[in-house]
Amino acid sequence: MTTATTLPEPGEATVADRVQISRRLIEQAREELAGGDRLQATEKVWGAFAQMMKAHGQQRGWLNLGSHRTVGHIARQLDAEYGEIAVASAFIAADNGHRNFYDNEMSPPEISEIIFVVANVLPQLERALEESPRPVVVTEENVWRISTLTGRQDLEVGDASPVGFSNTHDGGAARDDDGA
Repeated sequence: MTTATTLPEPGEATVADRVQISRRLIEQAREELAGGDRLQATEKVWGAFAQMMKAHGQQRGWLNLGSHRTVGHIARQLDAEYGEIAVASAFIAADNGHRNFYDNEMSPPEISEIIFVVANVLPQLERALEESPRPVVVTEENVWRISTLTGRQDLEVGDASPVGFSNTHDGGAARDDDGA
C-alpha cells in the first residue's frame, strides 16, 4: 500500500499536522477496504474523523483533546455551528466504524458508505479551519458541553461569543447582562 500523504514528524501535533494525518488516514481506510481488511478500514475512518475534530479543538484552545468523549463533544458543537456541514452524521458514521473495529459486524458495502460519508465531510471541515469560529450563544442544551470544552465553569444560558467560545480567538465570551 502506498499513500500520497506522508506523516508529519513525531512530536506534539499542530493543527496542520492533524489535518495531514486525517487526510492520510482516510486514504488508508480506502486502501484497507480495497485490500479486504474491514477492521482496519473502519478504525482508520474513525482516526481520520477524530484527528479533524482534534484539529478544530486545538485551534480553539479547547481542553482534553485525547478522549473519545471529547471528540463527540467537538462534533456536536461543530454540528451546531456549521449546520451546512453534516458533522453529526459523519460522527455517527465514524463512531460506528470505531465500534466495528471491536465487533466485526459490518459488511464491505456498509464500510464503503461510512468512508464515503466521512470523506465528504472532511474537506468541508478543513475549509472551516480557515475561517474564524462562528458566533455561539449558550443554551440549556449546550452549556455543559461548552463548559467542558473550554474549561469555563462560569458560563450561563444567554452568554454569547462571536468566535464559538474559542480560547484562542479574540472575542471570547460576553455576558448578556450588565457587561459582567
